[in-house]
Amino acid sequence: MKNVTNNNYLTILILIAFMPFISFSQGSTNKNQNKENREATKIAYFTNKMELTVVESQNFWPVVNEMQQELKALRSKNKDLFKRTNEKSEINDEELEKMMDTRMQMGLDQMKIKIKYHGKFKEILPIKKVAKYYEATKSYKKIKEAKRAKRIDNKN
Repeated sequence: MKNVTNNNYLTILILIAFMPFISFSQGSTNKNQNKENREATKIAYFTNKMELTVVESQNFWPVVNEMQQELKALRSKNKDLFKRTNEKSEINDEELEKMMDTRMQMGLDQMKIKIKYHGKFKEILPIKKVAKYYEATKSYKKIKEAKRAKRIDNKN
């Protein structure tokens, strides 16, 4: 019971810490506020599912953010190439092969980044909490996909 209370306390603490950025950021657009709200909700969700202590959370989230930045930079580097994927009928075989090879290499590069950070996660957290991170990642993606599907259904 004490662990649950500490966990709830940590979740509330994180949400309160992010509130100034979420609610009162001057000059922020609704889009930025929504993004910040989603990020705070995500952190609270993962922190709760992983049962992170305050110290674990302080050590873990900067590493996760670092990994996300590396993955984002990789996607950004290849963004223009993948925009052209939608125009496959206008691309010759040589260009299409190069695009597909690049896509395979990007998948390999993403995996290398994830493996690197898996090692860092194990240095910061007990292995059971690392496993809970991966489980929470899967369940969070399912929640996001369900919300996205619901939004699409509501638009139609």
